[in-house]
Amino acid sequence: MMNMQSKDTRLVARVDEETQKLIAHAAELTGRSLSQFLIYAAKKEAMEAERQAVQIRVSRKSADRMLALLDNPEPINPELRAAALKHRKLARDFKDRRN
Repeated sequence: MMNMQSKDTRLVARVDEETQKLIAHAAELTGRSLSQFLIYAAKKEAMEAERQAVQIRVSRKSADRMLALLDNPEPINPELRAAALKHRKLARDFKDRRN
């Protein structure tokens, strides 16, 4: 099957000879060309970096506190309740004007 992906961007990296030999050997062991191996490894690392960037880590104590608050929420204070009701009315009025 023909690969129809565009290959119009080039990445260049300079490394010492020992690193180049290590990467070339690893590529050979996996049956990939040097370019394929570098792209695979870089993409894998980039995806992991993205995953970690969006993942929230909290201590066990903080997690327990969040779960306790979800199970037993504190009562809504009057100012928050008034703001929520005002927002609901504004949203309803806006929707009615659009229809």
